[in-house]
Amino acid sequence: MSSPLQRRAESRLRTKMFVKLSDPVTGEFEITSTIDVSSHGAGVVTRSHWELEHDLLVQPIRGNLVSRARVVRCEAREDGSFLLGLELYPTTDDWTRSGKLARKH
Repeated sequence: MSSPLQRRAESRLRTKMFVKLSDPVTGEFEITSTIDVSSHGAGVVTRSHWELEHDLLVQPIRGNLVSRARVVRCEAREDGSFLLGLELYPTTDDWTRSGKLARKH
């Protein structure tokens, strides 16, 4: 049984959407994809290890939406990639709308 801190307040929309992750300080970036999105966060697969609490900018490749996010999870995967859990702030429903649009294409 999961603790209350591990449960999400809302479900995530499972969708693959290409995004640009960038470090606002160094300017380093990576083009990668989501596995799920919500108004509060996103699950992202990345080639890079990101430290917990690191602040990032996240921008879908299609559109002009840019969100601030912080890394709340970074798990190594068997293929050498990492699964990031990102918390978006402020929260935005635009992510779930973008995800729905991405699924229709």
